[in-house]
Amino acid sequence: MPSFVRVAVALIFMTSLTVAADSPSTEQVEFFEKQVRPLLAEHCQACHGAKKEEAGLRLDYQAGFLKGTDSGPVAVPGNPQGSRLIQVLLYADNDTQMPPKGKLADEQIAVIRKWVEQGAVWPKDSAAVEASAQPHWAFQPAHRPEISREQGAQTQTPIDSFVVAKLREKELNLSAAADRYTLIRRATLDMWGIPPTFAQVQEFLQDTTPDHVERLIDRLLASPLYGQRWARHWLDVARYADSKGYVFTAEPRYPYSYTYRDYVVDAFNQDTPYDQFIKEQLAADQIVEGQAAGAPPAAETHDPRLAALGFLTVGRRYLNNNNDIIDDRIDVVTRGLLGLTVGCARCHDHKFDPIPTADYYSLFGVFASTTEPEELPIIGVPKNPVAYQQFLQELAKREAEVLKYEQESVPKVAQEIRDVAGDCFQQIARQLPAWAPIPAMFHGKNEPRGPIVQRWKDALSRTAAQPHPVLGTWHRLAAIAKAEEFPGEVNRLVDSWSNGEEAAKVNPRLRAAMTEQRPNTLVDLARIYDSLFRAAQGEWNELVKATPDAKQLPDSSMEELRQVLYDANSPANLTLDEARAIYGNDIRNMVTNLKRNVDNLKVTSPGAPPRAMVLSDGPIHEPVIFIRGNPGRHGNRVPRQFLAAASSSERKPFAKGSGRLELAEEIVAARNPLTARVIVNRIWQHHFGTGLVLTPSDFGTRGLPPTHPELLDWLAVETSGSSGTETSPSPHRWSIKRIHRLIVGSAVYQQSSTENAAARGRDPENRLLWRMPRIRLDFESFRDSLLAVAGKLDDVMGGQPFDAVMNPGTTRRTIYAFINRNDLPGVFRAFDFADIDTSAAERPQTTVPQQSLLAMNSPFIQEQARRLASDCHSASDDSAAQIQTLYRRIVSRDPNDEERQLSLAYLQSAQTTTTEKLSSLERLAQVLLMTNEFMFVD
Repeated sequence: MPSFVRVAVALIFMTSLTVAADSPSTEQVEFFEKQVRPLLAEHCQACHGAKKEEAGLRLDYQAGFLKGTDSGPVAVPGNPQGSRLIQVLLYADNDTQMPPKGKLADEQIAVIRKWVEQGAVWPKDSAAVEASAQPHWAFQPAHRPEISREQGAQTQTPIDSFVVAKLREKELNLSAAADRYTLIRRATLDMWGIPPTFAQVQEFLQDTTPDHVERLIDRLLASPLYGQRWARHWLDVARYADSKGYVFTAEPRYPYSYTYRDYVVDAFNQDTPYDQFIKEQLAADQIVEGQAAGAPPAAETHDPRLAALGFLTVGRRYLNNNNDIIDDRIDVVTRGLLGLTVGCARCHDHKFDPIPTADYYSLFGVFASTTEPEELPIIGVPKNPVAYQQFLQELAKREAEVLKYEQESVPKVAQEIRDVAGDCFQQIARQLPAWAPIPAMFHGKNEPRGPIVQRWKDALSRTAAQPHPVLGTWHRLAAIAKAEEFPGEVNRLVDSWSNGEEAAKVNPRLRAAMTEQRPNTLVDLARIYDSLFRAAQGEWNELVKATPDAKQLPDSSMEELRQVLYDANSPANLTLDEARAIYGNDIRNMVTNLKRNVDNLKVTSPGAPPRAMVLSDGPIHEPVIFIRGNPGRHGNRVPRQFLAAASSSERKPFAKGSGRLELAEEIVAARNPLTARVIVNRIWQHHFGTGLVLTPSDFGTRGLPPTHPELLDWLAVETSGSSGTETSPSPHRWSIKRIHRLIVGSAVYQQSSTENAAARGRDPENRLLWRMPRIRLDFESFRDSLLAVAGKLDDVMGGQPFDAVMNPGTTRRTIYAFINRNDLPGVFRAFDFADIDTSAAERPQTTVPQQSLLAMNSPFIQEQARRLASDCHSASDDSAAQIQTLYRRIVSRDPNDEERQLSLAYLQSAQTTTTEKLSSLERLAQVLLMTNEFMFVD
């Protein structure tokens, strides 16, 4: 090909590839990140990466790939056959073959071929240089923006000014104000999760005072019902559940998860400042009075704020894989509080945001420096003292069963250590480089367990410097560095025993076996020890059987061998705690089952005192980077510190214990622009259905920008009292209730939801908020509203969760339902419950047949209809009065003339047969419970 043609092709290639890479689809990005990039990282970047650039090619970032080799591009988008990259992977004869260590599997080559065929899309890298040159909006300080000077009936608050200014850019305006009935119903469902009563509506309609809306908001925020409603929103962020996920045979339920849920309810009701709320959830053990930093909470501690640490501890247990548990805690902290997907940096630098892998492992070090104490602190007193005493008695009984079994298991573990002594010697020999290729010949079917091998290894290390008639020979021959030198050294050793003085230093049985067998390898020597130990153990077993109180073997040479297995230096001489560390599966499973009985009691007993699911600082972990996320491959050491993207130019490593309190302080610091923006966006989201930022847990470059950036910053500054690095001493700093007052008191919130065809054409998704969106009740509000209008809602605060959420007899608020990660009830999924395995930014919005089918056929809903009809019958026998009562109870208003006439006609014509479950009045009640007016917030 002529050179000018090659140049033209290269230019076309670079242009097309750059365009594709600038705007890749979600599917293209996902295919590259999950399938292509890992192949390049594993098989290509060692020679074409940061350390080496063979042929001038880099395959670890976009610009390097676009450049290609010194000879030009390596891929032609859409043309695998014409791509040099594919040619070298195919190992064609007489051609370059890559990777040089061996051809990729056919399916791996197929992945690269498909990638090139689909355009060779390589998403833009997150280069920190680009981020620092033009900071992403979310990393810029929040400043108090200037409020528009436009005045009018619809711009009475700063929120209105920002929204109206955006609307007028599109020649739009807010909708007319909602009527009072709609407003009180909207605000009450919004704040309480249940509708207002007819009496509450009438009182609001008749209130002629100019501050009637403000007083309504104050009343709603002052009720404990507010905390029960808004705590549920936070529990989605905190991935709250009452079970652990799959944990083998252990108790799957968290006995005390409910204490975190109750803490959140109380925090919202008390309007705990949000910065304090964060600090308590990350480091309550270091904040509560009298609690020393780094010390485990004492069992007698009663400060309920310790329950805040459930934010970190109620997540999935990931088969008890500690690295995954820590990853989950990093994710809930960073996505939940900062709106950053830091978990993406576990295996490599974040591909889009300025979050290097080093920052991920800095946070990893914080949480790796914590432990979960066996004994959780009591934070309250059981309400029933009799039940409490019964609980203590039964608890002591079950815990005694665990301890008894464990104590009886220590001799079993010790005997296992003795039984595999020779096998452990063989395994230790094979761990030395000179003997690794020698195959194992273990006495049992399986090789000895690693922890037991390690105990023997440690025991040998302790005796290495001491003369020993049995082990001295092992130490001398184990020190040989080269395999070929071993037989000669054995011969010299055996020959030295012709000297009586030297022979006396060695156990006679060992001396005889060595002289006869002359081992050629250290593994052979281990087998000699194996046979000698087994012989000594066998003689001892026979002696003890005949003479139970025997103290030693009569043969002194055999007794010396037995002492290796039984004396104070033996690894079989172990405490209960040491035995626990090396339990076999049979003992461990039995202990787990016995402990499950203990945990089950804590879950089910009404007398169990509430305890906090705390963390405490343990041994400080100095983190290192896990190369490509592999804990077996250590990279550079990193300090425990905050994220560079949200820090000042000079970060300081954490110095107080694990660093959790310092981490919390960095998260709420004035210089961090993310925290306030994220929380006000979440509050806005639950008032309007969507946030000002439509990706509430991703404020990074892959998230969507705010629809009203000035409004977002204004709310953030109003919340935190911080503008840039300046902090005001406002008494309202970090008040969540104050943000509610600002939002609900605005004309934007109080406008009607009336449709507007012209506005719909200019802003089809209502992003500019030209009307109030209609929002369907979430599952909790729907169920609670059913109970509330039926007069059966039990709104008692706190306590252990209840099961069978749709059982007709259960009446507690839904926030207190048992949330089971292992088996979430289908009704939760049908009504778009949050993903409980990870921090949930928002709930899905679906319309599926199961929702209508449940409304028509659910025994729970039918039971509420029966209760309503029964109350109507009790109040009056008059059909018109009964209809009026139903409307007042269900939709908090009187029926209009048409509704009254239709309802009367139905009751007069309906015939109830013996096969029908509901009477005509009960069916009418159920119909009203299924109306859009009941199920939607208008």
